Amino acid sequence: MARARPAVRIAYWCLPLLLASERVQATWIESLVMPGDVVAKHAHLERECAKCHEPFDKGAQSRLCRACHTDVAADVDGGRGFHGRDESVGNRACPSCHTEHKGRAADIVRLDPKRFDHRATDFALRGKHVGVACEACHVAGKRRREASTLCNDCHARTDPHAGSLGARCANCHDESAWKTVRFDHQSTEFPLEGRHRETRCDRCHDSKRYTETATRCAACHARDDKHRGSLGNACQSCHTPRKWSGTGFDHARRTHFPLLGRHSAAACDKCHSAAVAVRLTPTACRSCHERDDAHHGQFGAACESCHTPVDWRRPTFEHSQRTRYPLRGRHAEIRCTDCHRGDLHTLRLDPSCYACHRNDDVHHGSEGAQCANCHDEHGWSRRVLFDHASTAFPLTGAHARIACTQCHQSSFKNIARECVACHAREDVHHGKEGPQCERCHDAATFRVARDPR
Repeated sequence: MARARPAVRIAYWCLPLLLASERVQATWIESLVMPGDVVAKHAHLERECAKCHEPFDKGAQSRLCRACHTDVAADVDGGRGFHGRDESVGNRACPSCHTEHKGRAADIVRLDPKRFDHRATDFALRGKHVGVACEACHVAGKRRREASTLCNDCHARTDPHAGSLGARCANCHDESAWKTVRFDHQSTEFPLEGRHRETRCDRCHDSKRYTETATRCAACHARDDKHRGSLGNACQSCHTPRKWSGTGFDHARRTHFPLLGRHSAAACDKCHSAAVAVRLTPTACRSCHERDDAHHGQFGAACESCHTPVDWRRPTFEHSQRTRYPLRGRHAEIRCTDCHRGDLHTLRLDPSCYACHRNDDVHHGSEGAQCANCHDEHGWSRRVLFDHASTAFPLTGAHARIACTQCHQSSFKNIARECVACHAREDVHHGKEGPQCERCHDAATFRVARDPR
């Protein structure tokens, strides 16, 4: 056999040693076929091919990549981040996108910021974030996945609250505009209602202070209080946020004094002149209407016995139902004070006619005090109801048609019953026939004479 070349002889003697270890064999062979230098960050692994490759198993590369890049592996398994959200990325082998052995300065990330869709990450760009340069959030020298998603990490310097409200900016603001506030005030102890929903935040939260803000109405509306504090600080007892000028206080339900008639139209301070919370407002009519009392106190303080809030000038006292003296005829037309000239509640009136009409008695007491025997309430002089037939001189004929005063000129008692007592001037006989006129005449007509026999 011809003598072998030196290189062949060396390989002949070394080959058994190389074949002694399968791992050494694979490493030696792979190093011989390495296509080029790895990227600079992987340079320290360049001589440790087993970190990224398994002999004769190309499919093992993705598993070895994830074993080293555990954060990326966690994203893929948890469905987070760019590698976990994009199914086309998570299901592909790592080398299909990140090709190695292209040299130390090679770009194996292959990220095009202009074409990158940020929606495939955990932080989709919306609103004002869309126009922000990548470098504003992704600081040089750090991996892009390390960029914070917390508002305060980027906006702390421009926080007008100076950190007093914490770092959860998204509770009140969104990406559309920093000045647009969408805080849900209904989740607080002071839900916004009515006009409060239209009010700017700084009207109540002055000096950008949002904690320990006073919730009492007077804290904000002291200058608007036309009562000037006289009715206390519990404004919500009468007013609502829907309309400050209108009162929502249910007087009938929350007090023992429902507002009726003219009372419903009266201003609150007409009765509530002192702080409601300090002193209970009296409900007696005279407490407000003493100056309006036309009786000047002589009828007492129970005004409601005769009057109502509907119309003060129209008394509603039912005299016929509440007393033993029903008002009829002319009595129903007269004023209360015509009879009630003293204290209404302590002075008991005499119900007899003479008690009121003594001065009107044309008989001057000669007929006694039983006026009702002849008169009634329809008119003192309109008609007389005396039954003359109950006397010793019943009225018949022309006597029934004449006025009482024709015979009773000065008295109704001890009146002579003889005809001549009234008709002496009409006696055509001039007394020659005596005083017994009834022998020839009767009451039907004085001029017709009958036979005395």
